[in-house]
Amino acid sequence: MTDIETATETAAPQRRSRGRRLLGGLGRGLAWTVAALTVLIGFAFFGGPIPLGPLEDTASVVAMLVPWMSVVLIVFGLIGIAAAVYAWRARRRALATAGALAAIAASLMIVVPWAAISGDTEVSWGESFAAAPEAEPDATETFATVDGEDLKVDVYTPAEATGPVPAVVYVHGGGWSGGSRSESAPWQQWLADEGYAVFSIDYRLAPPPRWQDAVGDVKCALGWVRANAAAFGADPASVSLAGDSAGGHLSMMAAYTVGDPAFAPSCEVEEAPVASVMSWFAPTDLTTLEADSDMPASADGYLTDFLGAGLDEEPGRYEATSPLTHAAADLPPTMIVQGEADRLVPLAQGAALADALEAAGVPVTELDLPWAHHGFTGQWGSWGSQALRPAALEFLDAHAV
Repeated sequence: MTDIETATETAAPQRRSRGRRLLGGLGRGLAWTVAALTVLIGFAFFGGPIPLGPLEDTASVVAMLVPWMSVVLIVFGLIGIAAAVYAWRARRRALATAGALAAIAASLMIVVPWAAISGDTEVSWGESFAAAPEAEPDATETFATVDGEDLKVDVYTPAEATGPVPAVVYVHGGGWSGGSRSESAPWQQWLADEGYAVFSIDYRLAPPPRWQDAVGDVKCALGWVRANAAAFGADPASVSLAGDSAGGHLSMMAAYTVGDPAFAPSCEVEEAPVASVMSWFAPTDLTTLEADSDMPASADGYLTDFLGAGLDEEPGRYEATSPLTHAAADLPPTMIVQGEADRLVPLAQGAALADALEAAGVPVTELDLPWAHHGFTGQWGSWGSQALRPAALEFLDAHAV
């Protein structure tokens, strides 16, 4: 055998050995990365607010995104289990511990919210992965043109109706500065399929400050819906409001300030009380929102854009634009929905309004959902969304006519 042949035969195993070491190193690096990331996400999800300055909002956003990450968490959990088994056999105790912790954290983030809500509400694992229903409005109209801006409405009607049906005017969220009338289309289509005519509306967004304009636009839309309800098979005498986040706030403000000259309609329509109002994870007391929120930087940005000033500069605006300020007798029945894990709008916001309305004799339905975060309705199959649907129907069936 020549020296070259001998050298070649010796080099081949060495290359294979180096390749195995490289792959092993990459595998361990991936396992450590997944384990560390999963444990950190678990801390953000299960832990309380952490005073991290600008990063405080980031940690809360991570916690809010966990319900959207079920498939990712399942994959991370499996990687954690595989890493723990491999590392234990290889006597790498630190990696084995990290892998086990990652598998436990991933499992708990999936199982704990389900266990918390399934005790009171029937929810389905299959539906949690189901796609949202396809949604397409039956019509899109311009209900007003204000300051050169066309304000439109998407209309969803029941496929089969034997007579005029109750109407629901839906107001989208987005921190008063974003969002669109189509972002909750699956919910609007679902309500139509359940027998309601749904009108999902635009309103003018901040900046500039829109604390009066946006409420006026909602009232303008209400007037248009009443005037045109018959053309869409809806009952003009049975009009309710619903909205999520900022849209829930505007819905309550429009419902609670009928006849208030500070919040006049932005077009020539007559005001009238609505049959009911649903508010989903919406702020009710703007004077305390930033101080109580686990996302103070986000809350401050939204409020300042919407109101045009900070609380210390214009406290009167904050108070006047808080639904809690307007709690009084003879307001429409109200459904207040809050996620118990909401980092942006604290649970206490909904509770304070519910207490004030009950004290005034207003019918109130309060639904607090365990482990539900802000914006949970954006995930059609989330545990919170599954629990909300039958509760919302029960409320509307009782109060929307």
